[in-house]
Amino acid sequence: MSQTIVNLTLPTVTEKIDAILAIYIAQGYFSDVDHHDLRQRLAAYVLSRLPVVYVTMDSTAACSLESPSECYSPAQHEQMSRLIHQGIEVLLRMVTASYDHRDRELADTGASPSNWFG
Repeated sequence: MSQTIVNLTLPTVTEKIDAILAIYIAQGYFSDVDHHDLRQRLAAYVLSRLPVVYVTMDSTAACSLESPSECYSPAQHEQMSRLIHQGIEVLLRMVTASYDHRDRELADTGASPSNWFG
């Protein structure tokens, strides 16, 4: 019987991020942000705050590679969802801060008469 070491955390978190992030994007959040980059940053945020679960599996394992999320308890799923929402809030603040900073720079440069005439 062949044994394989499998990371259960990454595919489970990725699946949850895709589902939750799709809701935020559909509601108009992150409209000007590269979604792939956002997804990667969010995954890094969540995975750095969770213990990574590895298992060795064979063909008779209780949870399968096709559905690793079944290997987590409802409480663990709730913790992952909570971390994803926290990460989205952090990323929203960062996006908003960058827009505010860019708007301030535009306002500062646009108000200076020396910029008008070179």
